[in-house]
Amino acid sequence: MKRVYLITLVGTAMLLSLSALAQSNAPSALSGSAPAYNRVVLTWKDNTTNETKFEIERNDFTSFTKVGEAAANATTYTDNSVQGNGSYTYRVRAVLATGAVTTYSGEAKVTTPATPPTTPTSLGATTQSPSTIRLSWTNPGGGTATDFLLERGTSSNGPFTQIATVAYSRSLTYDDTGLASGTTYCYRVRARGPGGTSDYSNTACATTTAVPPVTPSGLSVSSLSTSQLQLTWSDINVVPVTFEISRASSAGGAYQVIQAEFGQKIFTDNNLSANTQYCYKVRAKTSAGLYSGYSNEACGTTKAPVPTAPTAPARLEVAAVSSSQINLKWADLSDNETGFQVERAPASSGTFTKIADVAANATTYSDNGLSGGTTYCYRVRAINGVGASGYTDAQCTTTPAAPAGVPQNLVATAASTTQINLSWSGVSGASGYQLERSPNGTDGWTKIADLAGTATTYSDPNLTPNVRYFYRIRALNAAGAPGGYSNTADATTPDTPPAAPVRLVITAVIYNQISLQWAAGSANQSGFQLERSPDGSTWTKLAEVAANAMTYVDNTVQPQTRYVYRLRAVNAAGASGYSNVVDATTPAGPPASPQNLVATAVSTTQINLSWSAVATATNVLVERSPNGNDGWTQLVSLPGEATSYADQGLTPNTRYYYRIRATNGSGTGPYSAVVDATTPDAPPVAPARLTATAVSFSQITLQWADLSGNESGFQLERSSTGTDGWAKVADVAANATTYSDPNLSPRTRYFYRIRAVNAAGASDYSNVADATTPDSPPAAPTQLTATAASTTQINLQWTDASDNETGFDLERSTDGATFTKIADVAANATTYSDQGLTPNTRYFYRIRAKNAVGTSAYSAVVDATTPDVPPAAPTQLTAAATSPTQVVLTWADLSGNESGFQLERGSSATGSFTKVADITANTTTHTDTGLTDATPYCYRLRAVNAAGPSGYTDAVCVTTPLAPPGAPTDLTAQLQDYDQIRLTWAAVSPKAVTISIERATSPTGPFAEVKQVPVPVSSYVDPGLSEFTTYYYRVRAMNTAGSSGYSNVASARVNEVVIAVEDEIDTHTDLYVNDRTLHVVTNWFSVASTTLQLLTATGQPVLSDHRTVRPADRWHYNLSQLATGVYIVQLVADGRKLAKRIVLP
Repeated sequence: MKRVYLITLVGTAMLLSLSALAQSNAPSALSGSAPAYNRVVLTWKDNTTNETKFEIERNDFTSFTKVGEAAANATTYTDNSVQGNGSYTYRVRAVLATGAVTTYSGEAKVTTPATPPTTPTSLGATTQSPSTIRLSWTNPGGGTATDFLLERGTSSNGPFTQIATVAYSRSLTYDDTGLASGTTYCYRVRARGPGGTSDYSNTACATTTAVPPVTPSGLSVSSLSTSQLQLTWSDINVVPVTFEISRASSAGGAYQVIQAEFGQKIFTDNNLSANTQYCYKVRAKTSAGLYSGYSNEACGTTKAPVPTAPTAPARLEVAAVSSSQINLKWADLSDNETGFQVERAPASSGTFTKIADVAANATTYSDNGLSGGTTYCYRVRAINGVGASGYTDAQCTTTPAAPAGVPQNLVATAASTTQINLSWSGVSGASGYQLERSPNGTDGWTKIADLAGTATTYSDPNLTPNVRYFYRIRALNAAGAPGGYSNTADATTPDTPPAAPVRLVITAVIYNQISLQWAAGSANQSGFQLERSPDGSTWTKLAEVAANAMTYVDNTVQPQTRYVYRLRAVNAAGASGYSNVVDATTPAGPPASPQNLVATAVSTTQINLSWSAVATATNVLVERSPNGNDGWTQLVSLPGEATSYADQGLTPNTRYYYRIRATNGSGTGPYSAVVDATTPDAPPVAPARLTATAVSFSQITLQWADLSGNESGFQLERSSTGTDGWAKVADVAANATTYSDPNLSPRTRYFYRIRAVNAAGASDYSNVADATTPDSPPAAPTQLTATAASTTQINLQWTDASDNETGFDLERSTDGATFTKIADVAANATTYSDQGLTPNTRYFYRIRAKNAVGTSAYSAVVDATTPDVPPAAPTQLTAAATSPTQVVLTWADLSGNESGFQLERGSSATGSFTKVADITANTTTHTDTGLTDATPYCYRLRAVNAAGPSGYTDAVCVTTPLAPPGAPTDLTAQLQDYDQIRLTWAAVSPKAVTISIERATSPTGPFAEVKQVPVPVSSYVDPGLSEFTTYYYRVRAMNTAGSSGYSNVASARVNEVVIAVEDEIDTHTDLYVNDRTLHVVTNWFSVASTTLQLLTATGQPVLSDHRTVRPADRWHYNLSQLATGVYIVQLVADGRKLAKRIVLP
């Protein structure tokens, strides 16, 4: 028993020990934080080594519930299921490997921050005017938004800058004003509340209405240097602009853009030509690409360069191009020469003499009239009004020797058949001659002789007879060089007579022709002479035969006649002896041509021929042709004594052609003349199968079969009964088989018959055919008129020109081309009212009558226009002052029928208005220009058309901004005192506040401000100036809107004036000016010879007087002709001087 007891005791002790261990190893140091409104982070200390996980529990105001687990050894857990602005209590325990759990950790209490607001949605941006965009968005609710942060950028990608904080509301709008016109702006918004800020909304963009920028003004141009002009101008645009600068070579000339986008109001144009005028104009351009008008045109001239002597030319080259000419060439290194001087010397060390003045920019010169074989040296220099440049290096060359002269009067004479003699006029100083010969005078020249310089003749031997030779000659100079050729001379050697021809024979003989043949005895004949004799003793020349001919045919012989022939050759030198003699007798010939052939048509199928008998004929041949030209066919060969023939079996109405010829043992004789005859025609066959068809109420078409091939036409006859009363109604052409009989009466029966005709007579009639015309459509209505009776009704009226209509079709169109039937009108009606029309619409009408047969033609088309109704009034009129002189207005056009808009302007919304513009229809914007700055303007607008005006829009008012003042004018500068210059200028605009006075010691600056004076001051005296200095001034007006352009530049010079004063004269002399008169009063003690001079401030005398002055003397000088300014009066008396300054007002 004791043993069992002890075991039980031990087991109890172990359980107690494990429970204590679990209690002691529970997680500790639990803490929590809320880094976001929807997240709590817990941390603790892990005091166990064998846990499998941790269980995290949360008390949601009533009891703890497990909200999550953490892995073994974890010491942190994030709870993402919490809500903002909530209080939460947590505890943690470990789960051990045995399945047991530790006790809970201590509790940790965490409070989450407030929930941030919901992201705004549906952000939209709408342009309201050139300077305003309206934004709207929706607050979906939820969260704790207190206001909204609105941001703006110029791109949907940013960057963005916050521009406004808008108080909380369910649906919000905001007008972003003061924007630049024609510019795109992008926006985003987010909500803000106790819980922070929401995400950004969508991005929305809009572009303000673009308006043109204000035109730049006061453009002026000043010269900086020989290649630079400076432009300045004023710009009063409130939106960012760049400037486009254009330039022309003269006022009003063709302008070209030289700067497309320039960002300043002062521009220097570089690389210009000296002493040259350039004109400019400027216009502004917005970022939206809209341009203003052009500024005033301003012109300026670059400074003239200081004149200098030209640069010396260089690289002189000389070349002798002939014995009398040398060409010079040089490089022109100057751009300001007025010309060049060319000098020549007989040698480089000789004396040079100017031989030519050559124009500026020239680089060549030709020196002519020189001697051959001579050395010449040259040099060149440039000149202008300042002086001459240095010379080029001297260059020398030698002309070649002069060529020999040209021989004159070359003559060639044939002395024999083998020799030609030549002669010419000699050339002085020639050392010899070269004689040349050619076979044609153009090429193939060959030298045939070198002759002495004294020779003037030559004989060319061993030539060929009857050949033309050409000659030319040239002389040689002392150097042996040839000169030019003489004239070309030619001569021909005479020929020798030819040898007699041989072997003359007769090769053929017929009754009218003898053929001869021979051989030439030589080759130089120019032809042959053929002679003929009837008996061998009396000869006659028969023919001239060509030189190369060896045959001849004599066609002039008669039958049964003897002929004798002989032949000789000829040329220019004479004739050869005769050839041998030959003879022949011609045989008898064929019969002659038959005469008096006659052809006579004796029936439709026979033609008889007759002719006169032909002597010696053995047969007569008869031929026939269808046309008399070709296709001839022999019909018969008759005995030689026959004189007639009957040609039978012919075709009626056909023309036949005939000819005949006779034959005998010598051959066939020539044809007779061609004769012809025509067989008479036969009457045609009657047409058949005549039919008649009524094709309309006024026309019947007839058709028949043409059975004849020889009719010349048809005769168509018509009857009203078919038995009598037939009358011809038409002659129809041959071969026709149809005819339309027009202009018939409606509802009438007509009978027809037809026959064929020709010259031989008429055929029988065809069968009789008949047809009845149907009824006709009605006549067209006339005198249709249309009259607008109201804005929705047009009344129509017409004349009924028909008596058989069953009604009318009335049609309408809105374009005069496509018509639609709008009414069936009863027969005999002559009026109709078309109702339910649209106001201000033109309608076209036409009408036609109808019956069972068809419709009439349409009447003439007429039209009428319904009157209009007044247009609806425009709305949403806005006005934005875009410059001191311009207001841009926009509105909504709610009418579709206005003919335009009338814009009225007044000085207050409730005062009187005056129309300032008629604006074209469908326009929704207008720019009112030429306004006065700093002035309120009110506007109202209405639409108008022919029916009247709409109501007015609500009046809108806007005040134009103040404009910079205009530039001062008429600035003058005059010396006021020896160290003072007085400036004056014309009165400026009353809107100017101050005048800024700037000074420089150069007309092109730099200028510096020396004084500002208030308006209306218009003068200023600049004191304390330096002597021997010219001062330049310009002024400009200023106010709060900016500065004007500069005035003209005015200048005056301060010179040294030495004033010597002799006290003794000064104390006894009184000088003063009163009413532009100089008064001189002396209180001297003795008489003195005195000289008075009046000098300008620069020391120039304007008055001089010499007189003898006595004590207590007075004299006066009228100075009314002198200019206002400072003058010096100088008195010299007995060697003493007095000088005093006076001011002439």
